[in-house]
Amino acid sequence: MISLASCKKNDLVPAYIHIEKIDLSTVYEFDGTNSHKITDAWVYIDGDLQGVYELPATFPVLATGGHRITVRPGIKLNGIAMTRAYYPFYQPYETMVDLTEKQTDTIHPVVVYYANKIQWIEDFETAGITMMKFGDSDTTFIQTHDSTMIFEGASSGIARLDATYNHVISVSSEIFDIPQNQSAVFLELNYKTQTTLTVGLYALLSTGMNERIVTMYINPNKSWNKIYVNMTPTANNNSNATGFRVFIEAYKPDSLATAEILLDNLKLLYTE
Repeated sequence: MISLASCKKNDLVPAYIHIEKIDLSTVYEFDGTNSHKITDAWVYIDGDLQGVYELPATFPVLATGGHRITVRPGIKLNGIAMTRAYYPFYQPYETMVDLTEKQTDTIHPVVVYYANKIQWIEDFETAGITMMKFGDSDTTFIQTHDSTMIFEGASSGIARLDATYNHVISVSSEIFDIPQNQSAVFLELNYKTQTTLTVGLYALLSTGMNERIVTMYINPNKSWNKIYVNMTPTANNNSNATGFRVFIEAYKPDSLATAEILLDNLKLLYTE
């Protein structure tokens, strides 16, 4: 029986699917930038998980005929290659594919955000910045219109650190009522930095005090990068909080006379 089953399995001839990339489509007025860092495809066939593939990918499918293909966009949580997951705020892409043995079907998924999940956007494009100096910070983020420093659009945010102004803490001016029900909470941002960034939340307590909770440290990067910061544990482990502010903090490293931090397209996402 074992020999017969093995023979039948080997007789199967696969069809193939190719996915070069997954794109993000946005309506800027509501969703902000379409900048993304989708690295993987979580592929389902008729609702069953086929596999998780780093893009670009061509993979075999032991099925023929018409099938419903669902693709969930995958990311690296906190920028770490070993912690991959599908992003809960991008809607999956679905299509019907007529699979044929030995043939390769190419699909190009384009995904969108789920509605009403983006609670805050700071793209540094308007006159007022929704981030403010906080605590013992001696400087803050301002807009730069220098085309050599901008990620996209007309401006990005910049903080310059030197011997006099060597510490920045910037927080969201809005206090967010993040539900503490174990639902996903993420901060997206584009960044380019000469020093380590500390990212997290300030929890506003009923006593009126602020509790600083670090989510992660972001290493220096010489070129623009995109990261998805998973703030779910940070928010959900503070049941005494009456609200939260996002914070970004940095110090000038001793090894540098000056250090610049560039930010763009901050987005806070959660389900109200």
